[in-house]
Amino acid sequence: MGCNNESSLKIDVANVVIPELTIDRMEEDVFKMDTAHADATVEQLGKKYGKFFNSYLVGVLNNGGMPDSSNGNMLKRFVSDRDMRQAYLDCKKAYPDVEFLKKDFTDCFKHFKHYFPKRFIPKVVTMMSGFNYSVVTLDSTIGVGLDMYLGTKNEFYDALGLPLYKKRYMNRDDIMPDAVRGWLLNEFPYAMNKQDFLSQIVYMGKIMYASDALLPETPDTLKSQFTNLQMQYCVQNEFNVWSYFIAQKLLYTTDQAEIMKFTKDGPFTTAFSKQAPPRIGYWVGYQIVKKYMKTNPSVTLNQLMDEQDAQNILAKAKYKPGK
Repeated sequence: MGCNNESSLKIDVANVVIPELTIDRMEEDVFKMDTAHADATVEQLGKKYGKFFNSYLVGVLNNGGMPDSSNGNMLKRFVSDRDMRQAYLDCKKAYPDVEFLKKDFTDCFKHFKHYFPKRFIPKVVTMMSGFNYSVVTLDSTIGVGLDMYLGTKNEFYDALGLPLYKKRYMNRDDIMPDAVRGWLLNEFPYAMNKQDFLSQIVYMGKIMYASDALLPETPDTLKSQFTNLQMQYCVQNEFNVWSYFIAQKLLYTTDQAEIMKFTKDGPFTTAFSKQAPPRIGYWVGYQIVKKYMKTNPSVTLNQLMDEQDAQNILAKAKYKPGK
């Protein structure tokens, strides 16, 4: 199923000018700290990384818990932990350099600048999240947790008891799709005029379409986190899935328990079959948005992201999947 994005999204951005990208490796700065002077290290890294570093300490390493009375002590415990030190060595081995990320983010940001010339381009840093977060977008910075991309077979993921459907997307090729998705969710927070099922799946459909625009060469399987077989199921059963949503009167429900059946993560969507991928509702929302943009070629990506009426998008898309 590889790369089947709309051809209109494959544009030439060679002449788009953006500031030269540098990617700071915060995990290296953290693990090089002088543990005898932890508070001084925190102050030093706070100057280098700005507000993002304080957010990292409290929200990432502490996983949103109560702040430590001394951030220096918390950071010292983190870098002194045997498992975290081994995970850091795994990161160094898997990612001796991040030139590939510099290249990929540069291309992504050029596409972003083309579509959204007035919006700000964030900084990028790599980090270790203590296996808490894959991507963090805070304070105009995208933080990539390299410890979440050590490969499906990494022993830490087995020790943590992570299910296969999660481990399957913890590889090098998953960094950019995850980072762009997380960044777009932060850049374009939910602002639909309703909270019903249709609005929620169309919103995610917009995020997925924007991801296509920024990563036009990335396979859809990576961006959707579907296997080839799951993608085939979606394509072959699009009519049946849409018919089910209509028959069960789900489009306008605000029952979050019902909505979650078709939007939550997991190994599959239980309402259909074990072959149906999780979050299949979002995939349908993505099809609606693609049809809307194809049917209304004058609509820009900027205008799409500003559109808050899912019913209007559905009506103008003339979305009617065939059998």
